[in-house]
Amino acid sequence: MPLAQFLSLAQAIEPQHRYRTVYDADFSVLVPGKEHIDQDILDDFGRIDFAGRTVIDLGCNFGFFTFQARRQGAAAVTGVDREPRVLDGCRLLQRHFGLDNVGFACHDIDDPACSLLGRKFDIAMLVEFIGKTFIVENRVAPALAFLEKLSDRELIVSVQKIYWIRKELGTTPEALGRLYPERYIRGGDFLLLDYVRDFLAPRWRMEPISPMAEGYEKPRKFLRFVPAAGA
Repeated sequence: MPLAQFLSLAQAIEPQHRYRTVYDADFSVLVPGKEHIDQDILDDFGRIDFAGRTVIDLGCNFGFFTFQARRQGAAAVTGVDREPRVLDGCRLLQRHFGLDNVGFACHDIDDPACSLLGRKFDIAMLVEFIGKTFIVENRVAPALAFLEKLSDRELIVSVQKIYWIRKELGTTPEALGRLYPERYIRGGDFLLLDYVRDFLAPRWRMEPISPMAEGYEKPRKFLRFVPAAGA
């Protein structure tokens, strides 16, 4: 059975490659992980209009958002990860869920010669992916640059608005200031959402999907980027 095969495979994969909690179709937990999907995330993701559109999901891990986009009406969805065994698990889950028009491909977004760059999709997603490691290794900009090459129509990104530099990122404002313009470092905070917004401007206009309050908020926020007028 595909589910039993998946569970066996998942347990054999190193924890760093199965960091997201894996859910069944009814959202019961199949494999626990460090990153969870709660109702707020489901509600935010549910506001995205996928109907009839082609979608690519970069850094899909075990494909939660890949599958969810198809459930929400996407015409075809491609999940991308660089770990072949993780993608084997995705294919077993696809069989378990009985979803068609979902595919998975092994690519590394750090590879400038990646063959994905010759393709275009209606929606390109990078969700629940950019985090602490990407920030301290200065990989946010290359990931966003890769993403925007995959769609001329719409980008979906989720990021934590603000990180505490010492407590969450484990570094110092001075060290981070050698990687990023100082306007994104405010006291002990790193303003990631502002950095992402400004990196994609003026080519793209940001439209928040998630509700937002002022100041620090822990959960990642979903953002839609659409072509800016005149871009």
